Order: sequence, then structure tokens, then C-alpha cells
Amino acid sequence: MNKRIKVRLYPTVKQKKVLENHFNAFRYIYNLSLEYKQTLWQQWKITKSGYDIAKEVLEIRKEVPWLLECKAECVREAAYQVDKSFKNFFNGSGYPKFKSKRGEQYFHAYQSINCKGSRLTFYKQKIKFKTSENYVELLNTSKVKQVTFKRDSCGDYWAIFLIGVREPEKLPKSNNSVGIDLGIKDLVITSQGVVYENKKYFTNTQRKLKRLQRKFSKTKKGGKNREKLRKKIAKVYRKITRQREHYYHSISNDIIRENQTIVLETLRIKNMVKNRKLAKSISDASWGTLIRMLEYKSKWYGRELIRIDTFYPSSKTCSGCGSVKEELKLSERTYKCDSCGLEIDRDLNASINIRNAGIKIPEVPVEELTLVSPLKQEVID
Repeated sequence: MNKRIKVRLYPTVKQKKVLENHFNAFRYIYNLSLEYKQTLWQQWKITKSGYDIAKEVLEIRKEVPWLLECKAECVREAAYQVDKSFKNFFNGSGYPKFKSKRGEQYFHAYQSINCKGSRLTFYKQKIKFKTSENYVELLNTSKVKQVTFKRDSCGDYWAIFLIGVREPEKLPKSNNSVGIDLGIKDLVITSQGVVYENKKYFTNTQRKLKRLQRKFSKTKKGGKNREKLRKKIAKVYRKITRQREHYYHSISNDIIRENQTIVLETLRIKNMVKNRKLAKSISDASWGTLIRMLEYKSKWYGRELIRIDTFYPSSKTCSGCGSVKEELKLSERTYKCDSCGLEIDRDLNASINIRNAGIKIPEVPVEELTLVSPLKQEVID
């Protein structure tokens, strides 16, 4: 199987110049290829494949001295990326845009790349990187299929390796199955009564962001102070992303380790964020990140992931008798069944229904469950 490993690079001044030259070349050829493809279609209704454009790009490279200082495969890859972006557009993604010299920069490389110790050899440059000892050993002993070099908005350099590794050992089979309800008040509520709180990383950092952005708006365009503040703001956003990913990895690891079958709702998040009152909270919760982690980890470790229908009324259905309420307000946090008289936490009721809908067999009696936070180890009222 293929695995991606991201490492931080610490290039020297000379090595930075080599990387920057490749970033500029990739961006220049990408924009040139995009403009060429658009002009061909608009004026003559002609379309060319990425392979044909790449051949013409290599001819242009021979006539531009500074492009000759870059690897040919990195320049050629830009033409393929333009073709790929148009294919994604026809499959429902956004229309391809021209790349800016501001913000993140990247390029791809495939050939003559290897790792020895904590050094990455690229274009006759041995670039230092830092990561864990396990990853260093893995990079030294595995075949590197592709490397994406990246300079992020903070100005730091990264290398994202795609390597071939053995499939991880499957976890021992378990008889446990769990239904998961994703929410805003609490991030994850399981049918076993376990609750993972919503840390609200973006919301809690918003005050600091507003202060920095207010200062940024008052600085002079092109000034050094403006650039310093831009990097500060970028670092705050990067910290939010890292905190969220670390927390979600711990949640997904817990769920995958303890359960054989995981049942989820099929959420249409793009439609949900159209609600102006909840859009910020939904984006901050980032359910899609957690769902993706559960998907690939369940494949790795031999777990079964089941998705139920989007329109299944998990919140309105009674987990005790199965009757469905006609209306349930968002403010009603306790579900009260009119048929059997069951009173239960709204989110716990939904997670039990999700589990039952996925495996068709209820396992745990409702009366035995209480909501417990695994991080605080306390009962939640």
C-alpha cells in the first residue's frame, strides 16, 4: 500500500534558492499552459491533452535559460496538472484558476530522489529534514514514489513523501458495534454513551485573530510590517489545523481500536453550511476531517464502516419503541417519546438509532447507558 509522510525541511540559503527556482518554474508553466489551453478553446474550439502540452513545454524550456536550471520532470508535471484540473472541473470541481506568487507554493518530483539518514537528496542538494525516528527509518528503507515540495503561507518548507509500505497488521476482531452521531454542542456521541467534546479551536482563537487582522488592515501594502503580520496570522491558522487533527486522530484511534463495526450518517456538509446561523460552527467542527480518518483507518485495520441514508430520521425516532415524531425542535435536548414514555438524551437517542439502522440489531438496552466523557472521565447530565 502507499503511505504519505510529511516532514519539515531545513534548507540552507543555497538550497532555498534551488527550491524557489522550482516553485517559480512550476507556477510559470502552469499559468502558461492554462492560458494556452483556454485560448485554443475560445478561439478555435481546439482541446489538447496534457501529454501534448507537456511536449511543447519542453521545447519552450530549451529557449528559457532559467527554466533549464530546473528538473525537466517538475516543469512537465505542471502541464499534466492543468489537464488534471480540467478533468476535475468536468467532474464537478471548480474551474481552474491561475496560481499566485503569494501564499503556498509547491511542485512535484519523481526521479533521483532518496533519503540517507535525515537528509533528502534532490537536484544534487542534500536537504536536512526532521521527523520521528520511526519515520526516518521508514523513509530510508522504503521506495520513494513521489515527493511534493511545499512552502506554506508561514514561509516554512515541507516535503510530502509518497512511499510504498507493507499493509499494517489487522486488529483482532471484536464483537462491538457503534453508532456515531456528529454534533456541534458535543462533537461525537456514540451509542455506547461516550461523548467527545467539541473543542471549538477556531471559535476560541477568533478574538486573537480579529486583533491581528485589524492591525494587518492598517499596515501599508508591500511593507515589512504587513508581511510580518501576514505570517503571524498564517501561523495561528496552522496551529488551529494541527490541534484539530491531533484531537481527531485520538478520537478515531479510540473508535477504531474498540469497535468492529462503525455506523455513520451520510452528511451533506456543503448543503449544511449554507445555513448562515450555523455555518461557522459546522466549519469549526470539521466533521469531514474526522469521517475521512475513520474511513481510511477502518480499511487499514480491518474494520467495517457503514453509512446510513442522509434522510433517515435518527433524531425523531424513538430508540425504545421505534415511533417517529412529526416535529422535533433543535432546542429540545431531551427526547421524550409520546408512545412509550422513554426520556433520553437527544444525541444519545440518535446514535443508538444510527447503530440500529446500520446493523439492524439493537445490542445494548437503553436504560444501561449514561453519557461519559473519555477525556474527563465523568458522567454528563
